[in-house]
Amino acid sequence: MCGASIDAHGSGNEVRLNCPFGCAGDHHGRREIAVNTENPQKVFLCHSYQCGFRGNLLTLMHGWLTNSKPSGDKLKGDEFHRVKKILANETGGVASTTRLESTPAKSTANSPPPVIERNNPLLDSADEKVRELATLDQKFVIDVAKMAPAPASYVRRHLCLTPTAMTKWRVGVLPADGGGDKRGFSLRSQIIYPVLSEDGKVLAWVGRDPNYEQKERDFARLSPAERTAGSAPIKYRFPKGFHRGVELFGQHSIRLKEPNYREFIQQNGLILVEGFNDVINLDTHGIPALAIMSNRMTEAQGEKVIRFAKQLGINRVNLMFDCDEPGAEGAKDALWYFAERKLDVRLAWSSTMHGGEYKGSQPESLKAADLATVIRD
Repeated sequence: MCGASIDAHGSGNEVRLNCPFGCAGDHHGRREIAVNTENPQKVFLCHSYQCGFRGNLLTLMHGWLTNSKPSGDKLKGDEFHRVKKILANETGGVASTTRLESTPAKSTANSPPPVIERNNPLLDSADEKVRELATLDQKFVIDVAKMAPAPASYVRRHLCLTPTAMTKWRVGVLPADGGGDKRGFSLRSQIIYPVLSEDGKVLAWVGRDPNYEQKERDFARLSPAERTAGSAPIKYRFPKGFHRGVELFGQHSIRLKEPNYREFIQQNGLILVEGFNDVINLDTHGIPALAIMSNRMTEAQGEKVIRFAKQLGINRVNLMFDCDEPGAEGAKDALWYFAERKLDVRLAWSSTMHGGEYKGSQPESLKAADLATVIRD
């Protein structure tokens, strides 16, 4: 009908599709759109970082036709009537309804078993150049006096990124001039964070653009037509082919050997946040946390949190997503997910909790006194 080839995966009341809206997330064809097939309107949500776009079948069709979101993020006017005519078969379409085919979760005798997404440590790669990336942090600069202006300004604004914390977490800035060493060349002048496996091996290096906020403001000033024709700025650059949605930042188990960490978790439960700096800041205050590296938790991440909770002999998780609208939307999804699975799930904060004091805040900016109120309360 739309001339789109739809590769749908899943079964039951949900299937997964690639995002057709040109979002600036880390999807790389990882079927980040979740569609509720039992809903007559086929409502969907994109779980890709920096997207979170949602809508119904008509909006999906607009994406397949244009590879972009509707103007103003709402389907109306000529855009609405264009899709409506296709559904009504008024433009020569081959059908008047759309059916989303799903791939069964279980394999049959005539089909291969489903592929389980996993990330291999860089050191285990057959490619020597990839293996060399495992020690990329040897090139990092952590002294702001030796950084370029943009990353230096970013580090100064984020007080949790002290030299001690950056060394511990293998975080730093990749200098623009690497001499003859070309490792990580595409991430030069960015803030680099490692994603470690549960046994502490480097799975990927993630770059954060220190100029993202200015680029975002510049992009917002463009006309709708200019934004559609251009590309939205990207905050985090995940390696192509890396499955972010099956990992948690801070998941390496050696952290449990740090003083009082296991005791804190036993008493308070797991703390789940959005970003890298959130975990690092809480860590500097002696509080262990895990990050989903997005504002939308995937099912695989949710199941990993549940597994960790069982392994540690607890049944509690505290959600501490950013205290803004995107964070609230992500927290609602995660809250429902864990509650359905009988986990003791709680909100550490919201825009109205604690007298609304933390509205608009992020865990990365909290000080010790704030944490005493928000977490230890």
